Amino acid sequence: MSLRSLLPLCLMLLAIAPAHGAGLPAINYTLRFPEALQHYVEVEAVVPTAGAATVDLFMPVWTPGSYLVREYARNIDRVTAADPAGGELTVTKTTKNRWQIATAGHAQVHVRYRIYGWEINVRSNWIEGDFAMINGAPTFLAVADQLDRAYHVQLELPAGWTGTYTALPAGDRPHHYIAPDFDTLIDSPILAGSPQVDSFEIDGVKHYLVTTGGAGVWDNARAARHFEQIARTQVGFWGGLPYAEPYYVFNLLSGQRGGLEHRQGFVMMADRWLSRSRAGLNSWLSLVSHEYFHAWNGKRLRPEELGPFPYEHEAYTKTLWVVEGITSYYQHVLLRRAGFYTQKDYLNTLSGLIAGIERTPGRLVQSLSESSFDTWIKAYRPDENSVNTRISYYSGGALAAALLDAELRRVSDGAASLDDVMRAAFERFSGDRGYSEEEFIDLLTEIAGTDLAPWYRANIQTPAQFDYQPLLDTYGLRFESPKEPERKLLPNKLEPPDPEPGWLGLDYKVEDGRIMVTSVRHGTPAYDAGLYVQDEVVAINGFRVDSNPLRLLQTYPPGEEVTLLISRRGQLLTRSATLAVEPKQTFRLEIHPEATPEQKARLEAWVGADEAAKEPTTAAADS
Repeated sequence: MSLRSLLPLCLMLLAIAPAHGAGLPAINYTLRFPEALQHYVEVEAVVPTAGAATVDLFMPVWTPGSYLVREYARNIDRVTAADPAGGELTVTKTTKNRWQIATAGHAQVHVRYRIYGWEINVRSNWIEGDFAMINGAPTFLAVADQLDRAYHVQLELPAGWTGTYTALPAGDRPHHYIAPDFDTLIDSPILAGSPQVDSFEIDGVKHYLVTTGGAGVWDNARAARHFEQIARTQVGFWGGLPYAEPYYVFNLLSGQRGGLEHRQGFVMMADRWLSRSRAGLNSWLSLVSHEYFHAWNGKRLRPEELGPFPYEHEAYTKTLWVVEGITSYYQHVLLRRAGFYTQKDYLNTLSGLIAGIERTPGRLVQSLSESSFDTWIKAYRPDENSVNTRISYYSGGALAAALLDAELRRVSDGAASLDDVMRAAFERFSGDRGYSEEEFIDLLTEIAGTDLAPWYRANIQTPAQFDYQPLLDTYGLRFESPKEPERKLLPNKLEPPDPEPGWLGLDYKVEDGRIMVTSVRHGTPAYDAGLYVQDEVVAINGFRVDSNPLRLLQTYPPGEEVTLLISRRGQLLTRSATLAVEPKQTFRLEIHPEATPEQKARLEAWVGADEAAKEPTTAAADS
């Protein structure tokens, strides 16, 4: 008998055989889309009972990689169950995301439920008339506390849908897939429909760019060539692929922006017009670079708290800044090394990162360790005061990674870098357990050849002002001096220069002709005056403001007190504010004209010599 002829038998045995020696037969799901236009998927699950009088089913409440309890069960219509002959069985909902099935002694039960899926994001289900993006956590009910088994998924497609795409291993018939365990099931999104698909190979492994929403505008082949370029650069950075199975990128052109990593691919959202220009593709590729780096850092190299996943409650860790911040740092560094940025482009990107952090008073309130730990209650729930109370482990972590890389190069005299740390961490901790924060700190010290625990405490575990001088000194950089406006005397010397305009320091928007406060940062005159978000600024010193309140403010110099008339929920109030000098620091990095040869060598070792950005070299030029 040939190996090919044995495949159906092997798959059948897998469906009924114990998984991983746990004695648990597989659960079989069928997904149908009779109401795709109304954004529904119907799920039927054939669940073995193992002879138990009741079976408890649950749905995850969050998706790994997106650290917020999402309550996916809210999108489920009524759950029903039947015996193999179609007889109705009792279903009792026991918690927000659990259902108990009375089996009546049957060896298996047939569970049916319908899911509403029209959340246009990367972590939920998005179902329309011509495609469906199915994510695992908001879709599959499983037997609680009995996850160690195989899971089969069969999709029945509506007319006109041509295919299904997923990293799950294919079964013995069209649109049939098998997950060896629950983690794989949840971590393997499925796209069904008629997408654009382009592919390339690295070391014999297929990589697919699967795009929906292109509308005849998106150039998928060109985008795939760019993806291949950055993929090859990252594979070179790490020293090889971390996987041997096909890798899928699901590129959903919704007009939004976002990404979510998976072990064998990622889901992303972008704008269909980005493929029409080099700048647009670089913007798209920035997200691709971030999510692809997670194939190593995040999915395989991970904090010990992030796996096995507790799908019904939070998983707390203090090192999300490593998972997301260091990834955010390298997404741009590796674009530079791949030739998509010039050296100046990269320094401008880093300059913008520094400026953004410096405009965030919360950096002095919350540490990156605390930001990582509190992601479940803060990161995905920003409010009008978040800028004053927290720092992002994405952007703040990326900046800390840049400073850490410079520190490693400085203390080792260029012999070590963050590149070495990440490769060593992957070699040591990418197995089943992951790393603790203490182990990561110890590795930094080992690679640096000197104790970096004090640096880590000061920059990661303590809220404080970042010190940029070591970075500037390491690479021979400086911050560009802010340009002062010219205030010259008239030739007749009768009039002095105009004074510098005063600064109130609030953010606002014009809404139906009204000036509405949108943000008040700590340390500004507006904050000290007690202005609130959603206050309407009506007048300054008795003069009504128009759509440009800055025009009126600029007539008053710093140090002058002004009276603000505001409307707060319909009540007219006055507030006094003492205007200040607007901060002029731009934090724009430039190469110091007196940089030494050693500093220039470190700069080049970090981001390479400056040259024009290039199109991919692994394929023909774009048409």
